[in-house]
Order: sequence, then structure tokens, then C-alpha cells
Amino acid sequence: MTIKRKLVCTALSIASAAAWAQSASDVKLYGSVDLGVASVNNGAHSNASSTQISSGILHPSLFGLYGTEDLGGGMQAVFQLEAGFDADTGALKTYQGNPSTATPAAPGGASVTGVFNRRSYVGLRGDFGTVTLGRDYTPIYWAALDSDALSLTLYGNLQESVVLSGTGTDRFGRSSNALFYVTPEMGGLTGRAMYSAGSESGGTPGTPPSDTNRMRAVSLKYLYAGLMVTAVYQDIALPQVAGMPAAFTGGTGRRKDEVIGARYNFGRWALTTGRLRIQQPTLANTDASQYWFGATAQLGNGTVHANFQRLRQRVAIGAAQAGSVVSLAYIYPLSKRTALYSSYGQIDNSAGAAFPLVSADTSVAPGAVGAEIKALALGMQHSF
Repeated sequence: MTIKRKLVCTALSIASAAAWAQSASDVKLYGSVDLGVASVNNGAHSNASSTQISSGILHPSLFGLYGTEDLGGGMQAVFQLEAGFDADTGALKTYQGNPSTATPAAPGGASVTGVFNRRSYVGLRGDFGTVTLGRDYTPIYWAALDSDALSLTLYGNLQESVVLSGTGTDRFGRSSNALFYVTPEMGGLTGRAMYSAGSESGGTPGTPPSDTNRMRAVSLKYLYAGLMVTAVYQDIALPQVAGMPAAFTGGTGRRKDEVIGARYNFGRWALTTGRLRIQQPTLANTDASQYWFGATAQLGNGTVHANFQRLRQRVAIGAAQAGSVVSLAYIYPLSKRTALYSSYGQIDNSAGAAFPLVSADTSVAPGAVGAEIKALALGMQHSF
């Protein structure tokens, strides 16, 4: 074989291998940039009003990689790495993504200025469903997303529930060191399950008990025509606190989270409703609840979103904090990837309550206990 023929054959072999690799595997870069101008009143007794440039009102600003590889026999390998950032400053988000660094004083672990704070997992997908390992959303997140008229975006969405959890997004809406499973759809029914190893502590002196932050959850979702109904149960082991003043007892108790939600689509309209219940294992923040009712309607090329929710949290025997949240928004798509939006949200805190007003990836803290918070924003979101 001549040198020329060898070169041609080699080139053809390389081209064939590259074409096969491209068809067998696929990696995509994706992301979102969201910025808005917000007029905010935090309810403080003085200097309550301000104008802000805020990132993540309609959608979190983020970037990520998502990939699949065809393994044959209907099976795929999958992975996802997703990072959040503040588009107004370019700074990466700080989060508590490493619960293995937990201590009795900081059971959530040390704060991390990492990269892939939102999602970081690898797994397999096939006829059996999807199994992944790493850091991802919990079943309670997906249930809230399905039954929220605001889809967990804009001022006054259902992420108000994160405040009630007492642990923030981590160990409620996201979990690290975890195994996740999603069933295939069967007659309109889909199930989810997860188990987190939590802090992975050996229970040695100076560390929390070995089951700290250990989490488990199951959910079911049923779809029929325009109706969706979902239910979730999850629990997590949290450090036990008792006494006055409250102090770490050395043990853990299980917080229990329960959600039932529904959505009904008919024509250009949709109605949503649901209930969250949280039972805490400690004397402080012993239990909490959240109820909501919402609607969406297509108006011209855009969509109107409206929602009302009621928050309630008992912080001591005989005492309770409450808040009412109202939200109204309009999203107008300029293209498949770019949208303009307006968002108004308001929360009325009862005496003694200090719930913030949240949007997709930012929030407005109350300027005083019992404050009424208001926010109005105009913004733009682009995805790629």
C-alpha cells in the first residue's frame, strides 16, 4: 500500500470515528442571563425605598453543561453540571453545598464559593427510568414547580417555602451526596425517590451525629388530560435543639415535609393550588404551613401570572408568625430565547413575622419585624 493510500485510509478512519462519536454522545452548553430594574420597599421605618439592578428575577442567571452518551440497548449515560451567578456583578453564588463539613454550631456545613452549586450529577437512563448520583433537586422542588402558577419564578413564587424549612434551599429543595431515581411514565403516573448520605460523618468528637442531614424522599405525579396532581413526602435528620436559651443537645430529630399540589389546564387558562406542611423536630420553629392558589392566562403573545399564598409558622408554644403573599406578572416573549417581563410582589407580615419576598434567585429582606414588603420590576431574560 502506498503512503498516499495509507494517508487516505487513515483520514477516512479518523473521520468515521469522529462521526460515530458525535452521533453516540452529545454535550451541550446552555445558560440564562436575567437582569431587571426593581423598585423595592422593604417596610423599614426609614429609608425603606430603593432602586436596584437585580439578577435572577424571572430566571436564575446560570450556565451549565448537559451530556448524554448512547451505550446501546436503549441505555444512556447522562451528566449535568450547572452553576449559578449574579449577572449584575458576575460573582458566583455562595452556598452550603458540602454538608460533610458540618459542625454542631453549623449543621449545614461550611459556605462554599464553588462553581457547580446548582446541579452536579452523573447517571444512567433507560427503560428502567433514570438513576443519578451527586447533587440535584429534591422531589419537593419538582412538586412545587409543577403546581406553582409562577413556576418558581418572579416575585412571590412558592420558594417562600424555603424560609419555612429552616435550612434554606439546601437540605430542602436541593441535596448533596445523594442518589436519585425517576421512574418511567406508566399510564400517566411518574414516581421519584431520593436518598442523601447527608454529612457522611463518623460521629467522632467535635462533629454532629452520623445521621446529620441524612435525607430521604418519595413523590408521585399523575397526569390525565389537562389535570396534574402531585404528592411528596420527605424527611431529614437535623440537630436537636432544646432549652432556654436553645442549645444543641447532641442528638438529631427528623423534620418532615409534605406537599400536595394540583394544576388544571384548559385552553388558554390554567389554575393551580396546593398545600405544604412542615413538622420540625425542635422547640423553635416547631411546625409551618403554606397554602396557595394561582392562575395563568395567555394574553396576546404573552402570559399573565397571578398567585396568592398564606404562610404560617409557629415559633414557640402559643405563638405564631404569618404572612400573606400576592404576586402579579406578565411575560412577553420576543423570541424563543428572549423575553421581557414585569413582576409585582407584596408580602404582608403579621406582628412578629419577618418573612422575605423572594423571586427566582434573589429576595428582598424585611426592613423591620412585621414589615410589608413591595417590589416592582421590569427586566429581560435571555437563554442560550
